[in-house]
Amino acid sequence: MSGYHHNDHEVVHLPTPHGWAEAFVDGLGWVGFDPCTGMSPEEHYVRVAMALDAAGAAPVAGSRLGEGGEELDVDVVVQRED
Repeated sequence: MSGYHHNDHEVVHLPTPHGWAEAFVDGLGWVGFDPCTGMSPEEHYVRVAMALDAAGAAPVAGSRLGEGGEELDVDVVVQRED
């Protein structure tokens, strides 16, 4: 999984994506494992992409041929809608 982690206390501008793993467990369903935090992802995690491996779950992917520069700028705003 790739996505972003949201802080519930404020609107958060998140410049970098976050990744974690999920596995299907009989009797429980899909269970997340976040090795960076040592916790299971919960409602504060915003899922962007899922795949069988990290390359497939990359939130941005592509290729380019030839000369020239390139730049990628990302700003994600996460806000709870009640």
